Amino acid sequence: MDIAVDLRAIILVGGAPDDIPASEQFAGLPLALCDVLGKSVLHRAVESLQQQGIGSISIISESAAPVLNTAGRELRSTCSWTETVPAQLWRTAENTFGDLAQSGAEIVLVVRLGAYAEFDLEDLLQQHLASPHHVTCVVDEAGDPLDIALINASRRNEAAYLLRHRLRQARSCGGKYVFRGYHCRLRHVGELRGLALEGLLQRNRLRPDGEEVRPGIWIASHARITRGARIVAPAFIGERVKICASAVITRGSCLEHHTIVEPGTVIENSTLLPFTRVGSSLDFTHTVVSGSRVASLVRKVELDVPDPTLASSLVQHAPLRALTSALSLATFLPMGFLRGLFQRNRPPRPSELPAAAVVHSAALNPPALRAPVEGASSFSANMVVARRYGNQ
Repeated sequence: MDIAVDLRAIILVGGAPDDIPASEQFAGLPLALCDVLGKSVLHRAVESLQQQGIGSISIISESAAPVLNTAGRELRSTCSWTETVPAQLWRTAENTFGDLAQSGAEIVLVVRLGAYAEFDLEDLLQQHLASPHHVTCVVDEAGDPLDIALINASRRNEAAYLLRHRLRQARSCGGKYVFRGYHCRLRHVGELRGLALEGLLQRNRLRPDGEEVRPGIWIASHARITRGARIVAPAFIGERVKICASAVITRGSCLEHHTIVEPGTVIENSTLLPFTRVGSSLDFTHTVVSGSRVASLVRKVELDVPDPTLASSLVQHAPLRALTSALSLATFLPMGFLRGLFQRNRPPRPSELPAAAVVHSAALNPPALRAPVEGASSFSANMVVARRYGNQ
């Protein structure tokens, strides 16, 4: 787009208005900084504005930036990033607006990433320029604000009033731009999962950041997929992901960068956020996992998993990960050598077994199998429980 005016942008991460009940966070991280198909929501928003002609973008966040993948590090170098405490977010935005106006900006686009919206910036700008108003706010078809506004840089008082009211109230009667395109509000982690799934199904502009090796299967660079693992389309495998043998990734699942799926585990219609490891022989269905934090989208609950063998966080810095792996290997090899050196070839005598191993269980006696348990519910004899995939 050829913009005839000096248009610059401010993107805010955090600062939710009081009328939004949800926290817009998961596992302590704003949803705007969470990855969707290889890139964060913030990354997607910045890319969209750059592609539409905005070269100067200032990011103000009340949270520190997470450890980024290769694409995220490259993009961050093109923007100005300011980290502030939550109480000073809007004040910092007001100061940044003044700096942009003083440096020559004519119009400033302010976006608070409480929603992902695929709006046409040229159409929004044309309506703003044709309007007598100094402020134009974007709303959806129902009239609810999307926290996007165009402000004339010469009207600092108008901007200060709007920012102090968190983009919800203008000083004078402002213009309204009704947006009828695709948007996702990202009020909770379920909507983040829905955004990723709709991207896989090509219902929005999000495209997986990887190579489509087969129809509906995207794999990013340096991903390791062990022989015997299964991936069923549509699915996304992010940068430096490791999938072990007999694991199954299916039904729109997304594995973001630096995640590990241990052998025999099924990931179905779920998302693993960066630096997450899930254990062996588990089923994750309709869930979002970040480290030890697990959200069930069906039951709409979140919980912390205390057992690190089920779900845990990986060390985020590469040197520390390499050191941890080296220490684990250095510990394992001597123990394995000693076990092989002193292992006895004969089977152990009954006297050498633990007491629990030589005592017959009462459950093996026929009367015990037939005796009803007091207070227990009865099940049909035709009931069968089985895993869905192969012989796992």
